Amino acid sequence: MAEKYIFRKIKQSNMFPQLPQVMLRLIKACNSEKTSIEELTEIISADPSLTSRLMQILGSSYLNLPKAVNSIETAVDYLGKDTIQNIAISTSAMRFFNFSEAAPKSIIGKIWYHSYKCGVIARKMAEENNFPNPEEFFLAGLLHDIGRLVLLQNFPEDYKAILQTSSNEKQTISAEMEMFGADTPQISAWLLSQWNLNPLISDAVFFINESIQQIEGALSHVKVVFISNFLARHDALEKIPDIISLTDIPPTRLEQIVIAAEKEVLEMAANLDIKLGEAQDTFYEDSLTSEIKNLSLFYGTLQNLMHAKDIETALDIVHNGFKIVFNIPRVFYFLLDEKNNILTGFCSPDDKSHKIIKSIALPLSNQSSLLIKCLKELKVQNSLKTTTDEELAISDTQIIRLLKAKGLYCIPIYSSEKAFGVMVLGVDETTAKNLEDNKGLVKLFSKQTGVCIQGIRFYKDYAIDIHEKKMEAYSTLTDKVIHEINNPISIIKNYIETLGLKLPDKHPAQEELVFIGEEMNRVAGLLDQLRSFSRPKIDGFELVDINKVCQSILELLKKSILLPRQIEASINIDPEIPKVKTDLNGLKQVLINLVKNSAEAMDKGGKITVTTRFLPDSPKILIDEKKQIPGNVELIISDNGPGIDEKLKETLFEPYTTTKTGPSNSGLGLSIVHSIVKELNGKIRCESQQGKGTSFIITLPVISSKRKQI
Repeated sequence: MAEKYIFRKIKQSNMFPQLPQVMLRLIKACNSEKTSIEELTEIISADPSLTSRLMQILGSSYLNLPKAVNSIETAVDYLGKDTIQNIAISTSAMRFFNFSEAAPKSIIGKIWYHSYKCGVIARKMAEENNFPNPEEFFLAGLLHDIGRLVLLQNFPEDYKAILQTSSNEKQTISAEMEMFGADTPQISAWLLSQWNLNPLISDAVFFINESIQQIEGALSHVKVVFISNFLARHDALEKIPDIISLTDIPPTRLEQIVIAAEKEVLEMAANLDIKLGEAQDTFYEDSLTSEIKNLSLFYGTLQNLMHAKDIETALDIVHNGFKIVFNIPRVFYFLLDEKNNILTGFCSPDDKSHKIIKSIALPLSNQSSLLIKCLKELKVQNSLKTTTDEELAISDTQIIRLLKAKGLYCIPIYSSEKAFGVMVLGVDETTAKNLEDNKGLVKLFSKQTGVCIQGIRFYKDYAIDIHEKKMEAYSTLTDKVIHEINNPISIIKNYIETLGLKLPDKHPAQEELVFIGEEMNRVAGLLDQLRSFSRPKIDGFELVDINKVCQSILELLKKSILLPRQIEASINIDPEIPKVKTDLNGLKQVLINLVKNSAEAMDKGGKITVTTRFLPDSPKILIDEKKQIPGNVELIISDNGPGIDEKLKETLFEPYTTTKTGPSNSGLGLSIVHSIVKELNGKIRCESQQGKGTSFIITLPVISSKRKQI
């Protein structure tokens, strides 16, 4: 087929656009999980104008970055790799969109806004569907209107006339066909093919204005870009039902994608200083403009919050966010401990007050504390706003001194009206006013932190709850089995004894009766082991010297178990460890079982180490009250044996789970240990690496009492 006249004319002109190679390299790098920060920096640095633009963004006053951030690589530590990638690609794309000097800036802004939003939605939909190379979908959405810019560049007067006489997209496309013999989708698709991009990208752009009925049978690229173009309109949320037949993504999720894409577009517009003009005025209040920069920074600094594996990591990310956005170097956290009705302190390990903050707690009964008021009312509290009649609580004054600030600014951490704790910032009048002027952003920090903590705790508590319910179910079933089997065993044993008395002493059957009796006794012994797992016998709680108990157990087992197996045993004791109120016999059984378990796993000798230590961060001083929560101790039984398989670790403490073979092994040892530790109000966990060894870590409260049987 002969090439259309319009295509030949564009190709022959001096205004034929070339896709920036840096942009292509960046997109390829983004698709690879192996791309390092150093490699990304190298790609960006290859383009001087792009590097200059990025450094201009990073140097903006609203970022409040430290002076030490004087390179792209160091900036990644603050803004995150994903944000840097996003800014870099978008900056490159904006340069590409700006190639037409003939087009008015307002038109460029409109086209960029719609195209970028279309690209972001396409990428998010591709990710939602687990399609490979989601950045290809982004590129198709981003460049689907590039043909319009080419027409503007090559035929400025003719195209301005089209824009003046056309009131909607349908009329514009029709006028393009009449004047040029090709419309924007056709020219855009042709350009993408000229750049040797994936043909599926070109097809997706080519069919972008077809009817919904025709798109229903199309391939994924065509469908996704069609839907994205549809949802990039300002009335997208109202029109979702019209395109729901084209995708398996639920309507509510599509709404979330559109809203998230809108935020990302506004963020990038702020970073690139793009004036959206009428595109923004149509459906956004002017008051939002001042917040866009802060919002963009918020999403940049906290982008990894939802990926935090633990609460400490999440709080560190939030701390970093406050440091960048508001230039606040120190943040203390006080998290709710519902079990003890207290707020417990936490701050960055690098903070000089880390040990002090970790050692203090606030009772919820302290009504005068601004922290408690903040938690209960779920409202920001500012000590600089208190009147002279209101006297600060002693705890508030102490925290202000630790922060070395003029006052404290308390922000509640909550989600769905459920409180999780309080962020405490040291402020002066200027910093407090800045926070007050950005209440919306402060609230976002608060709620996002709450959502993150809620998610982390939910999965952790859910896993514990499931495990406890499984163990309780095993225990209940075991009780029933013991009860049902004990009765017939007793009857059989009585019949054996009676039968033995009736037969002569030298009767040949006497030997068989003895053998049967021994086997019945073995069954009874197994039932006793089962009973130890289901209902471990805990006699009473008393003050116990943990160090002496560990030393005596190792001495007891040396001759009988350790030396015959050529196993070396050692003990590391913490001389500062206090006496623990616990059950002595239960503790001994736990230690014996774990040491034996380690020894039996090492047929060719090895080393077992028992370690005791007092957890320094566990005691809590209740400031404002002359009380102290005594804290916890830790016992660690470790070996350098073969380790435990990862799959086996998931069911390690369940009955009949074992790594050993042989008729004497019942697989109940670790189940019994778990049950006893639970009765001692403690916790046990296992850490193991195959080929490197295994450690069992037991945590026990210093002061405890016998659990109530339900």
